Amino acid sequence: MHVFYKEHLRLLSRGPTYVPPYQVIKQNLEKNYKQLQHEVNVILVKSNVNLVQSIVLQKQIKDLYMKMFSSTIQSLPKSIYERAHYEQQLIKTIKNDLKRFNLILRRTHDQRNVFYLGDRQSFDRLSQEFMLQTDLFEIDMTIDNENLQVTRDYLTNQIKSMNQEFKTILIDTKKYKDQLNQITVLIDTVKLPYLYFLPDLSKQTSLLDLVKPRVMTSKQNATYRLGKFLDQILRYMINIQRQGRMFYNGSDFLRKFHDYIDRTHRLCSTTKFVTITIDNFYHLVSHDHMLNTLTDFFINDYHLPYIEKIHYTKIVQLTSLFLRNNRFYYDNKIYRFIRGGPTNSGLIETLANIYLSRMEQFLIDQHSMQNEFYGRYKNQIFFTWNQSLNELGEILKLITSKYDHLDFDIHIEEKLTYLDIYLENHHGLLYSRIHHHHLRQNQQCYTLPYTSNGNSIRTRSHWLRSSLIRAVRYCTTMEDFNQERIYLEMTYLANGYSLEFIEKHMKHFFTFFDGKKLRQLPLDQRLYEKFRHRLFNFMSERRQYMEKKQESFKKNRRFHLSYTHDNMSPKGEFNKKLRKILSENIP
Repeated sequence: MHVFYKEHLRLLSRGPTYVPPYQVIKQNLEKNYKQLQHEVNVILVKSNVNLVQSIVLQKQIKDLYMKMFSSTIQSLPKSIYERAHYEQQLIKTIKNDLKRFNLILRRTHDQRNVFYLGDRQSFDRLSQEFMLQTDLFEIDMTIDNENLQVTRDYLTNQIKSMNQEFKTILIDTKKYKDQLNQITVLIDTVKLPYLYFLPDLSKQTSLLDLVKPRVMTSKQNATYRLGKFLDQILRYMINIQRQGRMFYNGSDFLRKFHDYIDRTHRLCSTTKFVTITIDNFYHLVSHDHMLNTLTDFFINDYHLPYIEKIHYTKIVQLTSLFLRNNRFYYDNKIYRFIRGGPTNSGLIETLANIYLSRMEQFLIDQHSMQNEFYGRYKNQIFFTWNQSLNELGEILKLITSKYDHLDFDIHIEEKLTYLDIYLENHHGLLYSRIHHHHLRQNQQCYTLPYTSNGNSIRTRSHWLRSSLIRAVRYCTTMEDFNQERIYLEMTYLANGYSLEFIEKHMKHFFTFFDGKKLRQLPLDQRLYEKFRHRLFNFMSERRQYMEKKQESFKKNRRFHLSYTHDNMSPKGEFNKKLRKILSENIP
């Protein structure tokens, strides 16, 4: 039972990413500039700009930023100020009520822009119970609030020990100078990450399923630089090994599946679809087991002793340092991962891919699998099956027995969902459309996704366009696409966006892809199929463009600068002037 009035619920219905307008704009200007200041400084250092010139340029850029972004404050209409003050009072009341009634208000684990409201005491009790039962972490030390210096000294010594280990492993410091510069931990910049819990409403077979732990890595994490360095090396290696067997997203899966069907004509009326989800993907095995698997992969699969002039044994040693130094704090204690690592770490995902590659090879090497379609996206496997179900059952029994430490969720059907795509074998023809899980589970509909970028017009404009592109790729029929278009329009209306905003972006989408006739009745399936073909081509062209863009970044011909701004600020004009300053002063 909640304690909020209608105006409170209306504000909360905007979701966790909603930012009330211009409440602390003056105070935030200095804070927001720090990110841009840091990135500009990195560029100036890389470009060998001398100290005096660097100071002058930094001041010039900061003055420009403050002048241009401060000017928006004076131009705001009175109604904006009134709305900001009104919403500020609502937020204050909500915070007081949450505290008074001991409630918890948190975004959900499924990355949707939805709040969970519940009893704080019950949620905290479940979180504590999870920490007592889990085998993912171990306590590294208990924090003494009366003597915090002991904790600081301990963590500082651990970082110094890591840096010393780097030099011991890469003993030729002249030869590995660049690599050491990339991985050495800058002690003064390190911040210890913390663990927090998010409510998960998707699977509730037990009470503990309601809470999901999250430890987010950031650039301030002690292992961030090392993880990034190792991931760049290992990801390229495993991607070559798994080439053709991995999906980048749902659209890539569908494109490859359609290519397979057109090439082999092996989608029969009796073909079954099989999906295998590995629920403990980021915490598969102990660190020792993972390191043994990595060593085995180098010896038996990679075959070469060196990767980018570094011997594979050194790579394994560095990986061991990464795995054993992922620390975080929770409830006045410092913990350390003993299985896997943070779920947003690229290296943890790459190591999981290396570990699962052996299991995948075992499955693919089965004689009955030779002509089947197979692939995986992260922890979700998909393949077709045209033989007897008894034979499939025996193969799956072997896999689940051999890898009994993995949490498998297996489905074998003629129609199922994969990567939010509903798939159906319709008498030997593939039918697909977008699948909305929440519509089947009585969860809140018409919600926008959670994004840390906030509720900006630019972010939501991009998501609408991406969602329309996804709808065309996923939906086999014009009717299904049209239903999804209507669903998107309703979603934006329900989240406070105007009809003008929606119509503007719909018109731009259909004009850009030469599909204006698709907005006319009656719905034309033939025209839609041509339109859909163009969208699939657009995906491959966009990937080629992104690859060229990455090459441009590597050659230092392009700079990527990020900073916080609002929807009414003169971002375009500021970027233009900033580009002019940098181009005139950086050779």
